[in-house]
Amino acid sequence: MILISGEALIDLIPDPVKANAYDAVLGGSPYNVAIGLSRLGSGTAFVSRISADGNGEALARALAESGVDLGMVVRDKRPSTLAFVMRGTAKTGSRYSFYLDGTAYDGHWPFPTEWPKGGRHLHVGSFSAVERHGQAVVEAMGVAHPVATVSFDPNIRPFVTPDRDAVRPLVERQASLAHMVKASEEDLEWLYPGRSIEESLSVWTKMGPRFCAATLGERGALAILGKERIEVAAPRVDVVDTVGAGDSFMSALLSAMDRDAALGENAIPPSRGDLERWLRFAATASAITCMRKGSDPPTRAEVEASLKS
Repeated sequence: MILISGEALIDLIPDPVKANAYDAVLGGSPYNVAIGLSRLGSGTAFVSRISADGNGEALARALAESGVDLGMVVRDKRPSTLAFVMRGTAKTGSRYSFYLDGTAYDGHWPFPTEWPKGGRHLHVGSFSAVERHGQAVVEAMGVAHPVATVSFDPNIRPFVTPDRDAVRPLVERQASLAHMVKASEEDLEWLYPGRSIEESLSVWTKMGPRFCAATLGERGALAILGKERIEVAAPRVDVVDTVGAGDSFMSALLSAMDRDAALGENAIPPSRGDLERWLRFAATASAITCMRKGSDPPTRAEVEASLKS
């Protein structure tokens, strides 16, 4: 089982035709990763807080329909968390304005007190890892690290965590507890203004992870493995929507590693060839998601068919 920890919420996306109208879409970066990973065939459990209201029922139902285990989800009577989405570009992605206080998100984070039997990997990320639940995430990563592999995706949301100087040390602490880290180009530019993406990845790699990767929008992805630099191109597609593209990349990266037995306590560190293959699979999954409205991650069959075409 792969544990995915983070927020589940309702994305309010502007209607492309009607002024001042929004479509309500199920979302949250880790929520999208959990669904994407399960669709790709990996056993997945979600660790989160979800409202018991109608929106929360829809969030939980979609997880269950995708095969995600809900045994570590706390249901809360307070309303669902909301995010107002502002469209971005293929490079920057979408912008978000969040409503967190007084919602189901605002409470004790439900990490298990002991690492669950059969849990081979923990993935944490997004604002739930660096906002009010940050210390709980650090503690959970510390518990998981000796007995499982750990991944981290900061997925920075400046509207939620505007204090760069406060967020940066927490992000670096979490990066040091991860076996692999994925970030977007935009994340790294916000955390380290004026520093190159490659340098930031190299610095993180020296903190402890086996490798660190950055998504570069339409330019693909870059990773640092030891002293090696690995870059893959993004497939050329007609972009419909960038919502969930980075989440699809993350879930596909974990899925490719899982398929190669590269997750878990006894996983062997990757070779250059391994990582290049995983990144190409992840970039393809992300590109497929960009061809669809909203976060609608592909199945393994869809990704493999695209890689062959």
